[in-house]
Amino acid sequence: MNPERDGFDRKLVILGAAWLWLGASPAQPQERPPVDWSHAGGPLFAVVGSEHDDPGKQAADPNPDEDMTSGTKDRAMVMPEVFRLPPSTQPFDKLVEEAAARHGLDPKLLHALVAVESAYRPGAVSPAGAGGLAQLMPATASEFGVRDRFDPADNLNGGAAYLAEQLLRFRDVRLALAAYNSGPQRVARLGRVPDIAETRTYVSAVTECYLALAAGRRIRSRADCAT
Repeated sequence: MNPERDGFDRKLVILGAAWLWLGASPAQPQERPPVDWSHAGGPLFAVVGSEHDDPGKQAADPNPDEDMTSGTKDRAMVMPEVFRLPPSTQPFDKLVEEAAARHGLDPKLLHALVAVESAYRPGAVSPAGAGGLAQLMPATASEFGVRDRFDPADNLNGGAAYLAEQLLRFRDVRLALAAYNSGPQRVARLGRVPDIAETRTYVSAVTECYLALAAGRRIRSRADCAT
């Protein structure tokens, strides 16, 4: 026996076995049927439609190229319109707002008072001697530090202060307006709007003008407020 030949034969046998093992085709895995997950959630996630009657059949996307965000855009497009009243365009708007803010009043209430008192005429004078936009008597103007009753800013500040005082005292808009027109002592004594035609008409007119302004209307005098 030739040892070298014997060793060479054994190497050939080993190499041949390795070649057969490496060249052999791997076993193909057994193909399993697809799993239907469409009913995994029970009735909560059930989909109604003929395309789902067959568990192996999936519904086709009717619009495969549609942007997934289009639904959100569509909802945004059908949102109801936001309605908003226009900003006030009343005469002396800025001065009225400043005077009202200084004394914690609703600007629309001060506007309504001025529309009824003077129809926004800074130089208006009543037969009784009241003057300016808020129709201040000389004694009332002096009490509230008004130096010039016919200066719009000065007059409005005095009128706002006087109206605010009545609101704080009577805690009622109608009584405060009646006090502004006929005097706080009379209203305090009666505890109601005095039975005076002028005062009752005045309270009604200012209230109607306030409601007109609250509805977004533009007014200049009590005639514009009548309904």
